This record gives sequence, C-alpha cells and structure tokens, in this order.
Amino acid sequence: MPKVLTEAQVERYQRDGCLSPVRAMRAERAHYYREKFEALESRVSDIKKMKTKSHLLAPWVLEIAEDPHILDVFEDLVGPNLRCWSMAWRVKKADGETFAGWHQDAAYGAAQPVVLGGLAFSNCGVTQGCLRGVPGSHKWGILKHDEKDDPKSILAKGQFITDHFDESKAVDFPLEPGEMVMFDNSLVHGSGTNFGPDRRFLLLVEMVPTWAKPARVRQSAMLLRGSDTSGNFDDEPRPDAEWSDTAVGNWNRVVESRAKLIFEDSKVAPSVAYGGTRAAT
Repeated sequence: MPKVLTEAQVERYQRDGCLSPVRAMRAERAHYYREKFEALESRVSDIKKMKTKSHLLAPWVLEIAEDPHILDVFEDLVGPNLRCWSMAWRVKKADGETFAGWHQDAAYGAAQPVVLGGLAFSNCGVTQGCLRGVPGSHKWGILKHDEKDDPKSILAKGQFITDHFDESKAVDFPLEPGEMVMFDNSLVHGSGTNFGPDRRFLLLVEMVPTWAKPARVRQSAMLLRGSDTSGNFDDEPRPDAEWSDTAVGNWNRVVESRAKLIFEDSKVAPSVAYGGTRAAT
C-alpha cells in the first residue's frame, strides 16, 4: 500500500510518467523557503550555483529534500531506498522571454530512472510559464536533441528535441505554492515564458532509487532514505553551513563530475551553474 499517494495516483504515474498536482507542504512554508532563497540571493553574487546540487550549498535546501512527507511521495513511486540526484532551482524572470524548450532530462546520459518533483514556491500557472509535458512520452525512448547557447533558455545547454512528435498531446502542470508535479526524467517536457507579474520560483526535487541504472559518467548522490547495496553512486558531503567555504568547495568538486556528464560531448561550454564561466539564465 502507498504511504501518501493513492493506488490510482501510482498507477497514473506509471502509465503517464507524470502526476500533478501533489501537495508537498503548506503554502506558508513554501513562502518561508522562497524568502530563504531571496535572502541568500541578496548577499551572494553567484546565486546561479543553486541551479544544480543546491542541497550541498545550504542546509535549509537539504531540509526540503529530507522532508518525510516528500520522501514518502517518492517512495510510493520507486521504493524505499532513495538518493538525492539534485535540488535544482529554476527561477524564471517575468520578462515574457525566458523559456525551456522541449527536452528529456534522460538525454544527458543520466541515471534511469530519476524521478523529479517540480515544487512551486510561487504561483506557477500558465501565465507564469508552468511546466508542460506529454503524458506517456517516457515510454518513447530517447528522442534526438540539438543544443545552442540561447540566452533565453533556462536549460543547461539550450537543448531542444528535433524529432517530430505531436505537441497537441502536451498538458500544462499549473501549481500553487507548496504543490509538486511528479515526472520521470524520460518525459518530454518544457515550459513557456513568464508574463508576470511575479518571478516564477520552482525547485526540481530530483531523487534516484539506489537500484537505478547508473549514469554514463559515474555520479554522486546523497543517500536520504533506506540503504544502498547496489554501489552505483558515490556519497556526497552534507553542507556544514549556508554557502560556507567548505560547502562551496564540496559543491565545486561534485559539480565537476556533473559537468562532465552533461557537457563532455557538447558544443556549448559549461555555465556558472556547472562550475564554468558562461552566463546562466
């Protein structure tokens, strides 16, 4: 029996590769974490590091990842032995321009499966450029992608699907603060532009079951629940304090491996979000 989801919800996720909305926390708590992000943003110049592995930079982000209710949701979908693949902030300006093209996260050569929970810390409706996905597309295999250094794309290397598919089958995943959309990393998904009036705050809570097929380049992932007898992933250090020298140093070492996974054969150089020098959107 599932812990927090219904059997119908689990079946829907297995069929569609996505499930939305799922309540992760109260709206008031979501507002609290948004304030934590904005306070950090006001004092550090390289906030774009929060786009990947942010649980290594701030204990309060790891607190979200370790929330028992959130872990129960992931356990209901892929079992009790869970590692954190990443905690990736996606803050979209209300500029009517920034977007994410159609893509599959699994196209990076990532572990499979990775389950993502897009957790809203602001209103994430159609007007704000909410996530969109094609139900059932997680069963299509990996489609062909291309990439370009597009300053309007929030994606790591401006990637986008070049294979034809029926975009009319896509559905929007509007979220209120504290709600999540759950999706498989092979799902075809993207997001539109934010027409405001507020910035769109979304955190991708990414978990991998310990039994998952490992990534093309060996990766680390923090064990958060259960045990790991597979040995497919290296361990990660917990942050000692928010944005401390030790935490940033650990982030740099871990993300160097993540950059090799994503950018090894790329014509786009790593951005500051992955330890490089290129500007990140």
